[in-house]
Amino acid sequence: VGSPDIAATAGVKLPIETPPGLIVHSRPFEKLLNGLVLAERLHMRQTAEGRIIAGSDFGGADPGMDAEATARDLFAATKAMLRGSDGLELDFHTIGYRPTPTDGFPIIGRAKGVPGLYVAVMHSGVTLAPAVGLFAAREILDGERDPLLAPYGLARFAR
Repeated sequence: VGSPDIAATAGVKLPIETPPGLIVHSRPFEKLLNGLVLAERLHMRQTAEGRIIAGSDFGGADPGMDAEATARDLFAATKAMLRGSDGLELDFHTIGYRPTPTDGFPIIGRAKGVPGLYVAVMHSGVTLAPAVGLFAAREILDGERDPLLAPYGLARFAR
């Protein structure tokens, strides 16, 4: 169950799309990366167990009609960017569905007319969670809406 389904139980429509994203995962390998790598056409990082994980944008590549071929192409591009990656092998790929507001920006705040419903939905939820959690807690508990959240309310879609 996602945010749109939960909000719908209160009669609130969230303008969310869920485009697919493909991420490739290598077999565990010797340490090649020390952090997140952001390149023109892809991003990658290495996990604690040594896997290189890469996508072509922050949500992952569009898997297209042939996810296996897309994964192979993305992995080849990833491997080509890494020195010392000759033995690096593709292990598997994953496809996830990214909750993305239709205008691309987060929706954060109370739903007007629905007491007790607070919305915080965005594609980059993992990255933004610490800040959004702090802002949301302040607004929910103290009634103080941070001015930084002004552009991100649900009401912007009613215009």
